[in-house]
Amino acid sequence: MMRKGKLVEDGFGPSIEGPAESIIIEAWEAETPAQRVKLARKALSVDLNAIDAYNILGIHAPTLAEKIALFREATVIGEQLFAPLLDDEEMEWWGFIGTRPWMRAQHNLGLALLEAQDLDGAISVFKFLIALNQNDNQGIRYLLLRISAETGNYDDCRILFGIYPDDFSIEFPATKLLIEMSKAKPKKNLAALLTDIKESNAHLLACLKKAATSGKWPAPSKADYVQLGSKQHAHGYLAEFENAWTRKPRILENFLALPDIQTL
Repeated sequence: MMRKGKLVEDGFGPSIEGPAESIIIEAWEAETPAQRVKLARKALSVDLNAIDAYNILGIHAPTLAEKIALFREATVIGEQLFAPLLDDEEMEWWGFIGTRPWMRAQHNLGLALLEAQDLDGAISVFKFLIALNQNDNQGIRYLLLRISAETGNYDDCRILFGIYPDDFSIEFPATKLLIEMSKAKPKKNLAALLTDIKESNAHLLACLKKAATSGKWPAPSKADYVQLGSKQHAHGYLAEFENAWTRKPRILENFLALPDIQTL
C-alpha cells in the first residue's frame, strides 16, 4: 500500500487526485454498511491517501476510539496535502468539491471528540474549520456556540455573534438572551431581543417557560427533517441547549421573572 493521492488544481478547483476515486464513489453509493466498509478498505489498499475511505470507515467503526483514530488520520493527510493552500486568504474551501472530504473528516473528528467528552480537542477542530471557511457551510458555529454556552465561555459566544452579525437562526438570539439572564442584574428592557427570538421561532419562549417550570426538557429529535419555526424546531433547540440553560439556577430564575415571559 502506498500514499499515491496528490494535490492537483484544474477548472474545478483544488482536489486530491488518486487512483482510488472510482472505488470511493462506489463505496458512497453502496446499499449497506458492510459493502461501504469493504469498498473503503479496497480503496485504501490502492491509495493510503484516500481521505473519504477513512471517513467511511470512521462512520461505521464499532468503537469510538476507532472512529477518532480514523477521522484523525484523514485530517492529518488532508492537512499535509492541502498545506500549499492553507495560507491562501482568498481560498474558498467549501466552494470546491475536491476539498470537502477533508472538511468532512474534520467535522466528523470534532463530533467524535465531543462524544468522547474531549471538549478542548473538539473546540480546537471546530475553531480551525471556522477560520478555514468563515462562510461555515457545515454549521460549525452552532456547535461552537452550544459548547461555549454550556461551559459558560460567553466571550467565545460573543466572538461568534461578531463574526455572524446577521445570523438570526434561533440559536443566536436565544443564546444572547441566555447570556443576559446569566448576569446578576440583567437588563430589564429586552423587547428587541425577544422580538428577534419570536421572529425566528414563535414557539420557543413558551416552550422554554414550560421546560423551566416543569423541569422536563424535550428529547433530541430523531426526525430526518424539522421545519424551521415549528414547535418541533423549538424543542430541538431546547434539547441541544438544555445544559447551557440549566448550568446556573439564576439563568432560568431571571428568565421566568421577565414580565414578557410571565404573561405567556
